[in-house]
Amino acid sequence: MIRQYLILFTFFLFLGGCTQQTNKITTTYDDWKPRLAAQKTWQVEGKLAFISPDERQSANLNWQQRENSNNLVLTTFIGTRILSLKQTEKGAELEFDGEEYFDTDAARLLKRLTGFTLPVNNADSWLKGTIDDQSLIVDQLGRAKQVLWFDNTGKKWQIDYSAYMQAEGYWVPTKLTLKHQSIRIKIQLYDWQFN
Repeated sequence: MIRQYLILFTFFLFLGGCTQQTNKITTTYDDWKPRLAAQKTWQVEGKLAFISPDERQSANLNWQQRENSNNLVLTTFIGTRILSLKQTEKGAELEFDGEEYFDTDAARLLKRLTGFTLPVNNADSWLKGTIDDQSLIVDQLGRAKQVLWFDNTGKKWQIDYSAYMQAEGYWVPTKLTLKHQSIRIKIQLYDWQFN
């Protein structure tokens, strides 16, 4: 008899915990898009896949932006660090294969040492989906769906945003694909944090 009460008690505790989690409602700011564009301190975790005619590579990512720096860390799925790219106003520093490399341009440094093309210099606007361009197509909530965009080196990118989530009052992308010539970069983001 006591055992049955204990099982029932545990079951109701479990249901109560589930109810608390599912009742959490996230609302967005009415002016979420300009607020998000102005937000210069953020961190996001996720996965990315580089796809080209010659190869396909994937990694976990942790991307942080602070007021004067941008930090991208890529790791394997078991947590081994592949590279760490730090960008400041003074230039870029890349840790790769146990060595440190420097350049004034982070995207150029990444391409030179890894062969991967990624517009890291402009990540703040395209990663958050706050690009302001005349080619921008938005959905009924004002969220970016697609944009044709030129990075700071003149490369033309098509960016498709296929999924969003609400985080801390903003709509933020969770799935996006960047295309440049025969290169595709698929990114899935699942943990946005803002300070």
